[in-house]
Amino acid sequence: MTQALIGSLSMDLDNKWAYLRAAGREDWESTSSYLPMVTQRVVETLGELNLPLTVFLVGRDLNVDSDVQAIQTFDQLSSWEAANHSLNHLPWMHTMSEPEIESEVMTTHDRIVSTIGTRPVGFRGPGFSCPTEVLRVLIRNQYTYDASIFPTSVAPLARAVFLARTNLKGDQREKAKKLYGGFDSMRNPNRPFLRQEEVDGVVRPLQEIPVTTLPFLRAPIHFSYVTFLASFSVMAAKMYFTSSLQLCRLTGTSPSLLLHPPDFLGCEDDSDMAYFPGMKMKREKKLSFMRWALKKFARDFDVRTMLDQTQTLATTHAPVPQPATT
Repeated sequence: MTQALIGSLSMDLDNKWAYLRAAGREDWESTSSYLPMVTQRVVETLGELNLPLTVFLVGRDLNVDSDVQAIQTFDQLSSWEAANHSLNHLPWMHTMSEPEIESEVMTTHDRIVSTIGTRPVGFRGPGFSCPTEVLRVLIRNQYTYDASIFPTSVAPLARAVFLARTNLKGDQREKAKKLYGGFDSMRNPNRPFLRQEEVDGVVRPLQEIPVTTLPFLRAPIHFSYVTFLASFSVMAAKMYFTSSLQLCRLTGTSPSLLLHPPDFLGCEDDSDMAYFPGMKMKREKKLSFMRWALKKFARDFDVRTMLDQTQTLATTHAPVPQPATT
């Protein structure tokens, strides 16, 4: 019997305030948290399938006791890894100075250590924003991997849709114009590879685990995109997801798939999130689709945490990202 390819599953645990701020809502700071509801649903769904999870945590939420308690619900999973998703979830780290980036990364790092009790070694930039300055901070502080690259062909379109659906104005709108990268993002490999950056006069390595896209076409296959398709046609979404996983197997692409909290929320759960893709689906319909998709992923691949994936997969030993065939 052929051994299953290794894959990984992660979640960007973005709280409701982060989405509302990104949408230009002035009341974002006073909004309620949905983390207790979301984490419970995630644990129930993944627990049924015995799936592990890497969770990218936002430091701001680690200052709220109820949110920390909700995050600790992940202890019920067979395996989970706490990773770093910055302090304030500002999706334009490419506009920050290196001291600002250091604060965004390391304040969250320290809060994860103090509240969760583990040392994070993985990072993902909000909005997939990860300039060279971020990589230097990660290497200097002995991180193992970055997961900020989203090598998709639809980045400019996704950015345009995001800007059309939000009320961002002025400086924030200008900063958001670099979200998700441009067409150059497709030049990055679609599988784990090794990066190198010079830090304090020494060239040092850092593993990169991109958010996997459809091999060759580079269309998104993460769950928020697939549930958006399912909001129009569940059958079409299932066909697309099935074909995507099959193409990953055929090309030897070890998939790293991404979850977001709205993937576990229905339209009746939170009207404030109506602008987010896939949030027009009813709760039970969406959860049923998610259970199907996650079960298929678990059946087709050997799913692990991202840290485990970095330790068991061979990487592309290239000093800088190079064009890839898949």
